Amino acid sequence: MDKRFEKTEKAIYDAFSKLLNEKDYSKITIEDILQESKVSRSTFYAHFKTKEEVLSSIIDHIFTHVFSHSLKEEKTHDFSKSNIFDYNHLLTHILYHLHDEHELIGAILCNSTRDMFFSSIREKIRPFIQIMCQSKGINPTIPKELEISRVCETFIIVIDYWFKNNCLETPEKISRYFYCLIS
Repeated sequence: MDKRFEKTEKAIYDAFSKLLNEKDYSKITIEDILQESKVSRSTFYAHFKTKEEVLSSIIDHIFTHVFSHSLKEEKTHDFSKSNIFDYNHLLTHILYHLHDEHELIGAILCNSTRDMFFSSIREKIRPFIQIMCQSKGINPTIPKELEISRVCETFIIVIDYWFKNNCLETPEKISRYFYCLIS
C-alpha cells in the first residue's frame, strides 16, 4: 500500500478514535473528522464516502490482512509461517490486530458504534466459523445454523469481555478462553 495512503488512513482513524472518546458517534460529523485529522475534504472523500465507511474500513483492514495468503512478520506478532487452515492461529491473529488497535476498538466499543462493530465482526467471522464448525464436526442434535451462530456469538462475547477488562490478557489466552467455551 502507498505510504501516503497509509498515512492519510491512519490520520483519519486516529481522529475518529479521538472523537469517539469525546462524543457519541451520532454527533460526529465529517467536518469533525476533517478538522481533527487535518485531512482535506477531497482527500477524505477519495478514501471514504461516509463516517460509516470509516468504521467499516477499520474492520475490513483487520480481516483482509488476517485472511491474506501473503502474511509478513509484524511488530507485535508473526503468523507469516502459519497454516491458513490452523484456526487457532487465525483467531489469535485477529485478536492481535484488535489488541494492536485497542485504543480505537475500545473507543468504538464504548460508543453507539458498538452494535455496528459487532455486527460487522459477525459478518466477517461467519464464513470462517462455518468452515471451522464443519471441520471439527457439528453436534448432529443441534441445527447447523444454530451451532454456527452460537460459536460466532461466543467469539463476540470473548472480545467484549477482553475489552471490558482493558485487554490485559494476551491474545493467546483469550483464544484459549474462546476454545474452552465452544468445546
